Amino acid sequence: MNNKKVSVIIPAYNESKYIEKSLKMYKSQDYFSLEIIVVDNSTDDGKTSKIAKKYADKVIGFPYPIGLSNARNEGAKAAAGEIFIFSDADSYVERGGIKKILQITDENTVGTLLGRGDNGNIRGKIFFGFKNLVHWLKIHQGAGSGVLFCHRNIYIKTGGFKKEKEPAELVDFLKRAKKIGGKYKVLLNCYATTSLRRYEEKGYINVIFFWIKWRIASLLKINVNLTNYFNLKSK
Repeated sequence: MNNKKVSVIIPAYNESKYIEKSLKMYKSQDYFSLEIIVVDNSTDDGKTSKIAKKYADKVIGFPYPIGLSNARNEGAKAAAGEIFIFSDADSYVERGGIKKILQITDENTVGTLLGRGDNGNIRGKIFFGFKNLVHWLKIHQGAGSGVLFCHRNIYIKTGGFKKEKEPAELVDFLKRAKKIGGKYKVLLNCYATTSLRRYEEKGYINVIFFWIKWRIASLLKINVNLTNYFNLKSK
């Protein structure tokens, strides 16, 4: 039986409306050697923190926003696991997914899962169908589902996530991991569910345009702060 310790690391910024469902889903995983770490840097008068403390094994609090990259790194510092699962606060791996992640994860693994939306919206299904295809074909290597997993060794060797690379910090992390022998994998027999809220608020076409614009800027090596421009979280 696989008994590797797994650490689920969740950065949370004002996520009181969504994090409880995600935490409940991780708590329901049929894997015994699992710890859940929430890095709360919210400004919502303790609402997110109160929920996190009901379910998480460790809650690391900051009284001010520190950003996704720094929050993930703080969670990793406190993690006891051999395998790290970095999850958005509004995303979660379906039941049984932890075991499936372990089946394909070795010391050189970095990867993600296929994604799907948290409701039956047909536009969301089409959007994630396209997004999953792009990740499956490895045209784009990132966290297609709000969830990225890796072995502790790869994380340590890369030095973690770089705040200055946001909103493409996950892509940057994967690039650096590959340079030191990391192998990118997409788990095809399991899904991670993620909230469609930002896609629906901003518009699916606008989101696609945003990433195309970032990709062009990246290829041309143009330094553009697209996070502030479009106010989207990194996926």
